[in-house]
Amino acid sequence: MSTQPPVLDDAVFQVDREHSGLRLAVLATFVVVWLIVFFVVSSLIASEGPSLLAVIVGFAVAYGATLLAERYLKGVWVSGRTVRIDRTGVEMLLKGQRQAQILSEDPARAVLWRFVIKKRARIPKGWSMFACALTAEDQNLCVYTFMPPNKVDPFARKATFPLLEPKKSRTLNDDDREDLRLAGEQKRLREAENMRWVTGAEMTQEDFIAFIDVLYQRYSEWMPTPK
Repeated sequence: MSTQPPVLDDAVFQVDREHSGLRLAVLATFVVVWLIVFFVVSSLIASEGPSLLAVIVGFAVAYGATLLAERYLKGVWVSGRTVRIDRTGVEMLLKGQRQAQILSEDPARAVLWRFVIKKRARIPKGWSMFACALTAEDQNLCVYTFMPPNKVDPFARKATFPLLEPKKSRTLNDDDREDLRLAGEQKRLREAENMRWVTGAEMTQEDFIAFIDVLYQRYSEWMPTPK
């Protein structure tokens, strides 16, 4: 006789740990530390004009100070934005004020997708973005994360996240129903990706995986099945 797995506990996830305020503070730390070190080292070196050594030392010290400041700030300066999932549904809050809510009784639908980062920016090239958007009537709630290549294949639910293809990567044949179906799927994924840019909340890899697991256990009717 088979038994159902236990429903996971209610959970609250802190999101957007690298929020705009933290990024600005980290940038300001780098600039201020570099300027201070540059002028101190320059004053100790008898030379005319800017000193290359002062520039190099300033960058090295500022880089180290920035890493320490970022690590510390991530632990104490939260964005105030959270995602809660429980028996009543899923909601996103900003400092206690509800931004979005999907109720357990809503005829909600989850859209899952992923893509590989092609250009190096804040996220290293070759990493993958995984996202989940919940929609119900006029409510939308979207969360996402970034994973390094060595974490993608071990992700047990990877198969439920279709790949968002680059634009114009597929040539459609009007008589090919499979192509038309895939084109419709890609359109839905692009609409969801646009939503992510506007309202998406970034999670850590561990929190995102836990969030998806809770959704599949509590609200499996919302979730897609592996193809």
